[in-house]
Amino acid sequence: MTPFFPTPHPQSAYFRLLKYQNKMRLPSYQPDYPLVFFIFFSRIASGLSMVSLFFPSSISWAAIAFGGMVFATLASVLHLSVPWRFLTMVRNNKSYLVWEIRLAGALTAFLGMQFLSSFGWFLGLRPFLPGINCVLAILFLISTGWAYRFETHPAWKTSLLPAYYIVSGLMVGLVLRSIEYKSPIIPLFYVMFLVAKGLLIALYRNHLKTASPTSFKKVMMDRERWVSLAFFCTTLLLPALIAIAFLLQENVKTLQFVMVASCLTGIFIERILFFWVEKPIYFLSFIENPQKDEKYPYWVRG
Repeated sequence: MTPFFPTPHPQSAYFRLLKYQNKMRLPSYQPDYPLVFFIFFSRIASGLSMVSLFFPSSISWAAIAFGGMVFATLASVLHLSVPWRFLTMVRNNKSYLVWEIRLAGALTAFLGMQFLSSFGWFLGLRPFLPGINCVLAILFLISTGWAYRFETHPAWKTSLLPAYYIVSGLMVGLVLRSIEYKSPIIPLFYVMFLVAKGLLIALYRNHLKTASPTSFKKVMMDRERWVSLAFFCTTLLLPALIAIAFLLQENVKTLQFVMVASCLTGIFIERILFFWVEKPIYFLSFIENPQKDEKYPYWVRG
């Protein structure tokens, strides 16, 4: 008699999934280092552009801002899997990322014009260029925070990021320009920006805890917590201590350089954490939806 099943019964889907997991390393989000450098250099350039309205014109800082956006744009192009299709990509009006790149290109161009105006070029536009670059820098930072609002990335889908990037840019721009320009009111602005950054970070922490508790647990309690602590120290704690020292005594140049190094390190770590909060595997992690009146009221990815 021929058996009904000539071969052994197939394993259940559960055991096949376990076998697949044991054989292959499932993908997770990792820091995209070209984009880390893109944010690092563009944040410096944007910060300098925003505060340039309140400081005397300087060819050196104009060159640094322009150079920062040039490096940032190159890093953005090089992170593409097919860099020579960059011009094709920027014609796609449906992508938020495209507007970030377009505004980066516009800011780079006008910063270059501002730098060249020191050598006699674009003299007719020279009085307007600082204001134009300030507006472009703000729009660029908003687009940077808006570009990653993907439905599949709940940790990134928040309106807090554009506000934080603007405050962070103002802080780093002010810290850099304060190296050569001293004023007794500058430490007060340090404190104001640090309070704003602390509030936005606290609000984002609550957003992450609600939208993606798996990510929240990893960056706050698992081994990534040391990177989070380094971010808090370089972004808030150390700058706050230095700002208090500036309020209590005369501005010390050594502390000013420590403040610069701390703020720049904080930006670098910030972008690494930005990618690390998306490391958990979405389709294997679900949580109860706190918004019961939604279309799918029971479970959401987290």
